[in-house]
Amino acid sequence: MSNMEIRPVQSRAELEEVYNLLETCFPISKSYFQSRLDHYTAYRSDTTWVAVVDGVIASTVQIFPYICRVEDVTLKVAGIGSVATKPEYRGQGLGLQILQKLTEWMAQEGYDLSLLFASIHPFYEKLGWTIVPETEYRLPAEQFYSRISLASPDSDTAAHSPYWVKPLELSGDLKQVAAIYEQTNQKRTLSRVRDSVYWQDVRQSAEWLEGTWSAALLDGAIAAYGRLGRRNPWDNEAIALEELCYLPGHESAILPILSHLAAQHPDIKTWKFRLPPDHALLPLLKEWDAEQTASDLMMWKMIRLTETLQIMKPVLERRLREESVGSFRLALRCAEQSALLIYEEEHLAIVANYDSGKAATLEFQQPGLVTMLLHGYNSDITVDYCPGEQLEPEVHPPVNELLQIMFPFQNSVFYLTDKF
Repeated sequence: MSNMEIRPVQSRAELEEVYNLLETCFPISKSYFQSRLDHYTAYRSDTTWVAVVDGVIASTVQIFPYICRVEDVTLKVAGIGSVATKPEYRGQGLGLQILQKLTEWMAQEGYDLSLLFASIHPFYEKLGWTIVPETEYRLPAEQFYSRISLASPDSDTAAHSPYWVKPLELSGDLKQVAAIYEQTNQKRTLSRVRDSVYWQDVRQSAEWLEGTWSAALLDGAIAAYGRLGRRNPWDNEAIALEELCYLPGHESAILPILSHLAAQHPDIKTWKFRLPPDHALLPLLKEWDAEQTASDLMMWKMIRLTETLQIMKPVLERRLREESVGSFRLALRCAEQSALLIYEEEHLAIVANYDSGKAATLEFQQPGLVTMLLHGYNSDITVDYCPGEQLEPEVHPPVNELLQIMFPFQNSVFYLTDKF
């Protein structure tokens, strides 16, 4: 019988073995994976997990920690990536066993949520990650070029624009770009908190360096910037606009930036866009008849429901006060996790241990719960209401109205620049 253990890597030599394994399993060079960790200042070896079979590193999973916003509070998220198993060890459930261990480790380490990007969903669904659809727009390249007034991808549509558009220089432009990103996203739910160390590290990140960047300047200062992702080995004829941020009043810089980006990829067949709902480009995409689809790339897992609600308490409390909501007691439950919300005299308490048989309870499926927390409640979210044995009057306002107050629509976005 084989001897197998699941644990974090224990040495630089083991980390090098992981890099070699990843190069074997993906059509990407070893240097790409090295750049993601070796140039990451906050890297910890306990975020690189492996299954070791008879002394051989046979499978691996990488955690990419980050902090995301929910208005003016933040949540700790465990990004999952670099999931790979050597061909000769596949079919033994090694990856699943690593993810099982990691789920326990994430809870112990104080992670609130976990996010991964996947096209093969059943593998991750076995362990509780579920698809939370995101809106994506697609536009054929010829249609896109004509809409931004490009006779060809090499033409200069910015000739009459007040903006000067140029490739972004990571060495000299990052300070201005960081300021624009922060101003655009300082209270934007789902966006990543990018601190000074983040911007320092990206100078050496292959993911950043392999993207295409453009900046629009007015009077010598950057007013907007955009980024196209690197070309995907699995879909080389499509490209995604992963980030497009602009200062207030500079929405007109969008088209010159798009024109500049397009000129650098004349062979692309399809353009893809994923933007926050309040982005100035969205009305144009709708006007241009871009195809709207529900992307199933992002999969989420709730790690700590009660603690997440505790962190969100100031936001929830403020929303309830603004709408003058009266007192209520209501439990939220999803799978094995639940929390009781008690709102009295304009103060909210989040209780983990309570008599679940007596409390009025809302039962959520995980996709609906995550959607509600990060995008806002909507009528498509399935909620089962169990009145419980409480002697108090029913929740007022009605449950659906209360959920809309506590979890209103959010102009959320996860910029694909930060995918893992």
